Amino acid sequence: MAFADWIDGAIAPIAPEWAARRMAARARLDVASSARDGIRQYDAAVRDRRTQGWSRAASSADGENVQGRQSLAWAGHDLVRNNKYAAAAVRQLVATIWGDGIAVQITHPVKRIQQRAQDSWNRWAEGRVDGFGDWYGHGKLAVREMVVGGEGLTLWLPDRSGPNGQLVGMEGAQLDTSRNMLLRNGGRIVQGVQFDAHGLRVGYWLYPDHPNDPIRGAGSVQSHFVPVEHVDHLFERLRFRQTRGVSWLGAVAMTLRDVGDIEDAKRLQEKVQACLALIVQPGEAQSGSPLGQQLPGANDAPGRPLEETMRPGMIARLRPGETASAINPTPSSNTVEFIRQQMAAVSANMVPYHLMTGDVSQANYSGLRAAMNGSYALVDDWQQNEVIPLHCRPAVMRRMQRLFLETGDPRFMQVGMTFALPIRRMVDPVKDLMGEIMEIRAGLKLLGTGLAERGINADEHMAAVKAMNDTIDRLGLALDSDPRRVTDSGILQVPSGFLAPKE
Repeated sequence: MAFADWIDGAIAPIAPEWAARRMAARARLDVASSARDGIRQYDAAVRDRRTQGWSRAASSADGENVQGRQSLAWAGHDLVRNNKYAAAAVRQLVATIWGDGIAVQITHPVKRIQQRAQDSWNRWAEGRVDGFGDWYGHGKLAVREMVVGGEGLTLWLPDRSGPNGQLVGMEGAQLDTSRNMLLRNGGRIVQGVQFDAHGLRVGYWLYPDHPNDPIRGAGSVQSHFVPVEHVDHLFERLRFRQTRGVSWLGAVAMTLRDVGDIEDAKRLQEKVQACLALIVQPGEAQSGSPLGQQLPGANDAPGRPLEETMRPGMIARLRPGETASAINPTPSSNTVEFIRQQMAAVSANMVPYHLMTGDVSQANYSGLRAAMNGSYALVDDWQQNEVIPLHCRPAVMRRMQRLFLETGDPRFMQVGMTFALPIRRMVDPVKDLMGEIMEIRAGLKLLGTGLAERGINADEHMAAVKAMNDTIDRLGLALDSDPRRVTDSGILQVPSGFLAPKE
């Protein structure tokens, strides 16, 4: 029995009301203690020895970004320049997300409007939209900058014929991070992005030149306000009210650097182990040739000291009485496995392991397919939630607005659009295609959807197939690749009514 229970038992016969109040107070105390202990069941919320040194300060997306966003961008660019794994991962990411370009397929109930809009977009997109490359080359750089630097900006400029004719790609460094203030109208500027009183973006404060360019204009140190109507801002939003993006390499940057340092140390170890040297100690009656002695130079010129470092094939003579200890590094047996494990952790945040490292020594079909299918879910997220709504769709609407101004037809502002994504290469085309055919035959997937996944315009493709079939029929051919006439095993499709032409 607890001491408090013994006191309550002693008080109860003499002062029962007082004892009841004590027991009620103790019950409330027990409830409070239980609640406290329940909260402490979360190990990560406990302040003890295990969490000592764990910084869990309250923060917001912008509060974190303003301190480290630019440093992460510089770190990302350095890794891509000097770390082979980072360079490969970024190239694979860009190739998977953007590939040969996300093609726009414009839709409208009126065929003439749809065709005119599609032709207008295609002509512009395939031209020199930034004075050097086409729209698809610009999109590749925008996606790459989103991955490496955290964000990419597209500034739209007029050309000789009207608005939104030319564009300029910008890195995040051209957005003035130093501008942070509250405005009198209730709005604010956060890291160079200006908002109105309702929290909607109204413009960007941009430097005309990159702040780190060696050659800059006279007014490049001063940022200028550009309305949001002329800027597209591409980045991945990870938290609500996040104003700017951060480098995708931030979470793996230290691991990539450490792996690079380990590989450098391993290479140096192998070089030292390859330095097989012969050390000769002269007898007592012979004159020695100490390591510090000068080597003779050409034409009686002053010589140079003997090197005191080991090199392959080196023969060193020592003075009598001197000894040497051979360096015999012990190789680590688990270095390769450790690096593989670290790179697997990095690849989980970026692209499949075999794409980033080129190592398929332990891969099989099931493992490769599982890895690629998992990565495609991430690619779908990036394409559908970042690249298309923040980069592709705004560009199409700007060009449709331009077409409306040229023609005066408001229907160009009412067009719809779908996007043909880059082709996804199959691990095993035979098995993958059989599964896709089964989905289409069962009605679980449309043929047009399958074509769109390969970056093919369904209407144009079907028209081309019909034209090809008409040519085959006119010539009376029976090709093994024609499913109307021949099965996949080469047998004529007699029940379908297609027979070989009569003589």
